[in-house]
Amino acid sequence: MNAVLEPGTIVEEIERARRRETRALNVFWVWVSTGRDDIARGLERRREGLALVPHVLRKGGFADPNSVMNDVSDVLDRVRDDIETLSEVAREQQGVDLVVVSRKELSLADTSSPLVLPEWFPVNPGQTATVRIDDLTWSATVALSDKASGLDELRRILYEVDRELLARLRAVRRRDRRRTQSLWDLALGSTSGGGLDEKFIDDELERVALTLEAVQNPTGYRPSASKNPTVVGRLWAHANKTAPDGLLRMAKALTKALDVEDIGADDSLVAVLNRPANRINDAGVRWSLGLIVTLRSACQLATAAAHADDYPRFSAVLLRSTSENLRRFLDNAAAKLR
Repeated sequence: MNAVLEPGTIVEEIERARRRETRALNVFWVWVSTGRDDIARGLERRREGLALVPHVLRKGGFADPNSVMNDVSDVLDRVRDDIETLSEVAREQQGVDLVVVSRKELSLADTSSPLVLPEWFPVNPGQTATVRIDDLTWSATVALSDKASGLDELRRILYEVDRELLARLRAVRRRDRRRTQSLWDLALGSTSGGGLDEKFIDDELERVALTLEAVQNPTGYRPSASKNPTVVGRLWAHANKTAPDGLLRMAKALTKALDVEDIGADDSLVAVLNRPANRINDAGVRWSLGLIVTLRSACQLATAAAHADDYPRFSAVLLRSTSENLRRFLDNAAAKLR
């Protein structure tokens, strides 16, 4: 979990929460499997201008909804010195932000309850405040361009898949040129025409090779669906204008063109979500369909991240898990093609 929620991300989320609503006490929960002290120290380094107090939870509690506010009171007593050190900042921002860093998940469904603030508390001492524990583990959001998306690795893998697709197509064409014709006619052909002329196809593949050879930094690679499109770019462009059930024809052509009829099938999440209505029994076609829709999603993510300001923020956990799933499938695909 540590790689998902960086201290900077947590601080940004707390700042947004305080702009939305002013409370005397905000309590936030962050679940990390290891490195709790590192997270806490990182929060302390980044809390300038905020009455933000991290606490590493080293004992039980926060399991019974009937006593959760007693647990909050116990933590407040433990961090009293830290809060009082920040009392001036707390009064300026009209509240304290307490971050509980734990190695366990917050299992409570409803954590909003009244709490009598301690007499020493810098804001509304002795008064009753409604306190809610916000679980940032799942709710903290980041831009699409955040490191949680693993963009450098995603773009590098897209580059590797593009290279392996080209190499595989060329190898199959050397053995049997007919196997690539249906895919070329369906998805790889140039909008400038050229039909199935063999020299034209070989020239187009050579242009694809030159485009890939010109890439100096694979971690910055972004396939194009229009300008000098590579194999990935052409598959992406065709997938964008084809309904899910219509992609099955493309998958069959790709299976034949790559000679992967006997390849073992594995699925990415987006492949499962884009399955056609009827079950695919052919492992090679199922894998090829998964490759097409996974490439499309990966290309869309890489492109959207380059224009992150145009899109909303998303859960850091969602972005990381989605990107990891895409990368794992595509990395395995490159290995299989190789």
